[in-house]
Amino acid sequence: MSDERDGRRRFCAALAWLRDEFEGEGRGAELHAATQAVLAETPVRQVIARLGLAEHELDDEAATVRGGEPWDMIPVPSPRSAGEIYRCPDGWCSLDRPREPGGPLPSEGRCWLRDRPLRIVEA
Repeated sequence: MSDERDGRRRFCAALAWLRDEFEGEGRGAELHAATQAVLAETPVRQVIARLGLAEHELDDEAATVRGGEPWDMIPVPSPRSAGEIYRCPDGWCSLDRPREPGGPLPSEGRCWLRDRPLRIVEA
């Protein structure tokens, strides 16, 4: 991971699906302990290694699907928001995401690590 703040952002963004997966496997307590370790400022790389996860599994951006038609590989420009940027409520991680017009709230509008609403600022 490029830096610890970015690692925290990625870990927080992945918590929603990690909870579903770990609880489904009966490992909910292990994930809870990992979350507490991140909050106690244990390096995220160490925490995800203990969970048996690879760093790329925390990527919150959609992965490019390879194959299909040649034009499927061309990135499509995404619309820019004119008004809102969602940030970590404490500035503890690097989350700084514009909301696409009419699109979903980034991270469902929550900091999953601290269970608080994201901070909204004007673009």
